[in-house]
Amino acid sequence: MSPREIASISCLVLFLAGQSCPAKDPSLLLLPMEHFRDTATVRDDAIAGLTTVSTEKGYVEHHGPLAAVWNDEYLSGTIDRKTGKRAFEMIVTVTYRGARRTYGSAKFQGTEGSSAAAATLLSTNSVNCPTGECTYTDRISFPVEESLLRTLAARAAAGKPEVWHYSLAARPAGDYSGQLSSAEIAGFLAKIDEYTGAPPPLQSSATAKPELGLGGLHVEAAVQFPERSGVLVTAVIHDSFADKVGIIVGDIVRDIDGHPVNTLSDMQAAIVAAPPHAAVAIEVYRGLSRMTLSGQL
Repeated sequence: MSPREIASISCLVLFLAGQSCPAKDPSLLLLPMEHFRDTATVRDDAIAGLTTVSTEKGYVEHHGPLAAVWNDEYLSGTIDRKTGKRAFEMIVTVTYRGARRTYGSAKFQGTEGSSAAAATLLSTNSVNCPTGECTYTDRISFPVEESLLRTLAARAAAGKPEVWHYSLAARPAGDYSGQLSSAEIAGFLAKIDEYTGAPPPLQSSATAKPELGLGGLHVEAAVQFPERSGVLVTAVIHDSFADKVGIIVGDIVRDIDGHPVNTLSDMQAAIVAAPPHAAVAIEVYRGLSRMTLSGQL
């Protein structure tokens, strides 16, 4: 039974009991760019020197008399205040019953056709498992290029907001489909620009650095292997830079071109820091073996 069907039945029960249903959420496409700009949150991490901007509070769809949130998505951007570098990602929350899901990649419409990015599971929670069918809530992320966000935001500024669709490949269930308003994207970027003062010049296609095309999680070194730490690769997009370099699922990436890495943002920052068309050395642990892979930008 879908969340909408549950909501309809719940409202009918309340109506028969002489009560009213909760007010409906406003339509996503009725919310303007200014709403998302003004509700965007800004969080500073003084120790790490990072600022995070998100639209988490911009729009949430509630269902039923208990105003439950089954699914949600929003944008998150991290700014390194020392270097000015930025990293953007979609955060997606999915609640479902039944078999546990594994996520592979996200698919969406890019600036030049269909695009894909590695999906990373950030966290998961489960309830009701001891007493019946488990209900899971998974929190997933995938990276989005700023050039794509700028293109989508420009469409919102030119006229009526529209929706940008994406899907998450999941096993054993089918794909999960979601959407984001171009007004939310425009409001998000407006908040980013408001914080930084102005948008940075975007790289031309001739000098743009490739996206890594992988998903991963930070892992700490074990006592017996003090150097075996970094980013544990959980997914690799076919024909991506990571795939062409030879990175495989299970590798632990610990260094890129002399830069130690602990997060996906560290990895992309190391790629961006390399000269155009340079060969970069990527140091990985594969099992207990340490090796160096090389890739041409």
